[in-house]
Amino acid sequence: MLINLDKTACQPLFEQLYTIIKSQILNGDRGADEKLPSKRQLQEDLSVSQTTIEHAYHLLVDEDLIYSKEKSGYYVSAIEQLKQTDTPSVPHIERPRKKEYRLPLGTIDTSLVQSDALKQIAREIYSDAELLNKGEDSGESRLKAQIQKYLHLNRGVTCSIDQIFIGPSTEFLLEQVLYLLKYPRMTIEDPGYPVIQKVLEKYDGGMDPARVFGDGIDINQVAAYGNPVVHVTPSHQFPSGAVMSLKKRIQLLNYAGDEGHYIIEDDYDSEFRYTGRPLPSLQGLDQNDRTIYMSTFSKSLYPSLRLSCMVLPPTLAELYYKREMSCNVPRQNQHIVARFMEDGYFNRHINRMRKVYKKKMEEITSWVRTHYAVHIEGEHTGMHFILKLKGKNIKDQAIKHGLVHGDAYSYSNHLTDSVVIGIGEKDSNEIISILKAFLEDCARL
Repeated sequence: MLINLDKTACQPLFEQLYTIIKSQILNGDRGADEKLPSKRQLQEDLSVSQTTIEHAYHLLVDEDLIYSKEKSGYYVSAIEQLKQTDTPSVPHIERPRKKEYRLPLGTIDTSLVQSDALKQIAREIYSDAELLNKGEDSGESRLKAQIQKYLHLNRGVTCSIDQIFIGPSTEFLLEQVLYLLKYPRMTIEDPGYPVIQKVLEKYDGGMDPARVFGDGIDINQVAAYGNPVVHVTPSHQFPSGAVMSLKKRIQLLNYAGDEGHYIIEDDYDSEFRYTGRPLPSLQGLDQNDRTIYMSTFSKSLYPSLRLSCMVLPPTLAELYYKREMSCNVPRQNQHIVARFMEDGYFNRHINRMRKVYKKKMEEITSWVRTHYAVHIEGEHTGMHFILKLKGKNIKDQAIKHGLVHGDAYSYSNHLTDSVVIGIGEKDSNEIISILKAFLEDCARL
């Protein structure tokens, strides 16, 4: 049987030999109990060392594809042959094309990440052999202690570390919450975070969108729906940027005061508030333990970290432990972030990021207002703002210039005059250049 080895290939010769003989056996080209060439014969035919042949034969023996007879050689094992089909060996998989935006949301300026400090901490953490074993299901206590301290000082969140739970994303944590609450019908914001709809559709969960105004979600609509769970982003509504007023926060908490009602508070980027101090979290105001608080490190550190947290009311926290749920985040990642917080890097990083993004936001929005008659919303917090051209449908222009159109986040399609501008990744000059071309195009409408 012909065997050809490519001595210029990166793949080792013993692996090539092993792969060829294995394929011949599985395809039926070599029958059961057929004697294979001796090592000396293959050495002469292929001009390779006996060590190469021995490695290949040992791999085949390990997989029980061949067997040896003392002083006789190697023979093919009796195995069932693979069925032949007309299906190509490498099928073509259709994948929907992901939309690429020039000013995307959810990205950061990676040059601001303290990579050297993280690398040093990571080296030390990964050298700790104890962390190779399984850790705490709900998340590492070391990280939860730092999160508890940070949330209390900066967001007014009051909880024990046993109420804090770690997960790879708020989407993951939301799925856990829905499971604990037995997949209730929810009231969501309109416009709102599309992942919420995605998760609810995944579990056939019902939802009702409530309009968002300049001071937050429509409380009258919330009450009219009467759903047991309301999902909100009160500190910097996504994507409108609206901040829920204290009056509405109290009204929403009173609505959730009934037994079996909960508020899910997604506090995704409250660290980056540029004017005054942020209003207290709903969880910090809540007197009845009806608020489920969620936050993420995606913006405060970097998106690929895949680390988020939630604070559950005591009854749901106990249920989490009873159901033996888990966080699915590597222990090392948790300890790296914990150490980053313990050593003071995190607070310094947030302060630096806040200054940089504040300056960038001011430069961009000031330039836009100086040169164009537009309406800007949500620039006081976070890494995006809404740009409105009232009375104009700018969807085609948004698509043409690769910008995020407002209706991408609206369930009632009432943001035809808006685009959502992410400032995280590109510098001010690049963003201004993109917006100039877009606004000049819109001016011709």
